[in-house]
Amino acid sequence: MKFFVSTAFALLSLIQAGGAQQTLSIRIGSTDRSYTLYTPKSYAPGKKLPLVYVLHGFTQTAADISRYSAFNPLADSFGFFAVYPSGISNGWNTNSGFPGGSTADDVGFIRILTDSLIARYGIDADRVYSCGFSAGGFMSHRLACELSDRIAAIASVAGTMSDAAFKACNPGRAVPVLHIHGTSDLVVAYNGGLSNISADKLMQFWVNKAACNQTPTKINIPDRVQEGSTAQWQRYGPCNQSLEMAHIAVNSGGHTWPGSSNSGVGTTNMDFSASAEIWQFFSRFSLRGPITNIENLKATTDPALVWNGSQIQVKPASAVEATIALYDLSGRCVFTGLPSQFRAASVQTHQILIYRLITKSGFYSGKLLVD
Repeated sequence: MKFFVSTAFALLSLIQAGGAQQTLSIRIGSTDRSYTLYTPKSYAPGKKLPLVYVLHGFTQTAADISRYSAFNPLADSFGFFAVYPSGISNGWNTNSGFPGGSTADDVGFIRILTDSLIARYGIDADRVYSCGFSAGGFMSHRLACELSDRIAAIASVAGTMSDAAFKACNPGRAVPVLHIHGTSDLVVAYNGGLSNISADKLMQFWVNKAACNQTPTKINIPDRVQEGSTAQWQRYGPCNQSLEMAHIAVNSGGHTWPGSSNSGVGTTNMDFSASAEIWQFFSRFSLRGPITNIENLKATTDPALVWNGSQIQVKPASAVEATIALYDLSGRCVFTGLPSQFRAASVQTHQILIYRLITKSGFYSGKLLVD
């Protein structure tokens, strides 16, 4: 059942329990726009939670990307609203001139929908994010360009920018960006094509906006599943205001959503979950800047990192196939890689670091004292 904004407010205000998904609509001008809203189990009135937009690809639906991205379980685990907007005729206005693409005011749609959801649910207005697949990734980049005052960070899977969108992009602030792309993508060419700029040109644009170190730190993601592709993290930093730009290059990967089968065309990398990595990236940023309070993260004790005086150990031993990212309390990434590769000389001693531990079963956060 779909509700109009003018009649839905009273009904929606009665929703107390989380863990529910609804298809709703909102009037934008003379057009009713549809979206699917997932309310996490941890939601209670008065509790400010983040919001993540998940935008479908061209010809896809909100139901499609909800299914293969599997953001709902993450929303329950980490406490955020997952929102799946629907494009007009299953497309987005990405400023590409692509035949069949939408000409709707999709930027206005997301702006008005954001304001509406903040008003209804008390969502944390400083922690609204957008990610998407293919055209949804293009649209997320456009939101970073034109709604930088509303969107705290974005991520894109297999979607860059058109030449027109790239030339028009003039964000009011540097927006943290995570871009995930397969090098063998035959739909949105990794090295650029008639309809899109290259992944390298895209990353260079955002790196320059945040005045980041031009040389990324590279770390290979463990090749846990031999499906014909591998993946590599490329992190750019330090950047102004302790921001970060990041890219995951999926070598021999296709036009797909990593970690989810049947999500696109070509080889799907299963060594990592794009959705988990996206939330991990988002959870570090707000419109106010990097989030350094460990209480805002999903802390864990199993598995965990332990400093033994000379090196990092991962406990339990079953989690040794793990990569880590370490951040100082200013939010700056000081190390990413395998635990065995970390050297204390690379950071100040007697320092508390925030860690992100990425294992085969998921990712975890906590504090690590290096002394």
